[in-house]
Amino acid sequence: MPLFPCSKCNCVEDTALCHYWSARLRQAATVCSACDPTIGKWHGEFPQESAQGWVTDESGFLLDKREVERWLGQPIETFAGPDPGPGAARDSLRAHVLALDTAPDDTRAS
Repeated sequence: MPLFPCSKCNCVEDTALCHYWSARLRQAATVCSACDPTIGKWHGEFPQESAQGWVTDESGFLLDKREVERWLGQPIETFAGPDPGPGAARDSLRAHVLALDTAPDDTRAS
């Protein structure tokens, strides 16, 4: 389920539970069901929470930081060098994930 940050309230929302794709086609702001005037209420499929602390991938979708760290087997901060600037951990994580995704299949750990 692709998740994205609501452009109005910055909560985590599922693309299938709101008008995300039609907003993208119209090049309009992507908002959650609660902020969308045509829906006007939270769907209740999962608790409404802030997107702060989530990791954004290259497509703008959200990844749960805890899930990414579990997948990596280490904290995301491990990839950041000394005194990282704003967004450095995100950029470093993106580079490492992209490198892992482009590795030949025979070199990946099973």
